[in-house]
Amino acid sequence: MKTNISEFQFFGQLLDFVIKDGYKIKYLRLAVAEREYWIKPNKELRKNLDPKIVPGCWLAVSGIRKVSKKTGKTKLKADFIELAEVLNSSDSIASSPQVSDKTPPKVKILVCQKSDCRKRGGRAVCQAIEDNLRDRGLRDRVAIKTTGCLKQCKKGPNLVVMPDKARYSKISPQEIPALIEKHVMAQSVR
Repeated sequence: MKTNISEFQFFGQLLDFVIKDGYKIKYLRLAVAEREYWIKPNKELRKNLDPKIVPGCWLAVSGIRKVSKKTGKTKLKADFIELAEVLNSSDSIASSPQVSDKTPPKVKILVCQKSDCRKRGGRAVCQAIEDNLRDRGLRDRVAIKTTGCLKQCKKGPNLVVMPDKARYSKISPQEIPALIEKHVMAQSVR
């Protein structure tokens, strides 16, 4: 096998489009943490790209990553792109996704809000996170982002805690205080 193939899931801010022939979208330039990725949407996505997707908006993107064993070159092809709503008012769409070296990275909790996760209690999980952070006075240190599918639909509701990349499935609102203790409170100790 000449390439390693794996799946990827990114949550980041759209920097711009790379256009071919003056009008065709060839790539999305996506800022994720402190890196920039060029991601090629599949043909179906390019034809039906949501007109609300513009530079500066936050996106949830997933697809296939191919890494050439010979050259080490990575190609990313998206099969899912969705606008991601920013719930934290202090984290505006215009803010930079990069993190300063002086402060510890801000914790982000990505919560799937696709239909399966919502039906299984995703909305209540989001509310429990909001309430817990407010009660502990941590709203300024944690951003809550709603995302598209996290590819674990039957195990919903699903969430990911960044920068730890910790994935949780079948999460209930009652488990949120322990999750915040583990990821947010521990972050301040590091």
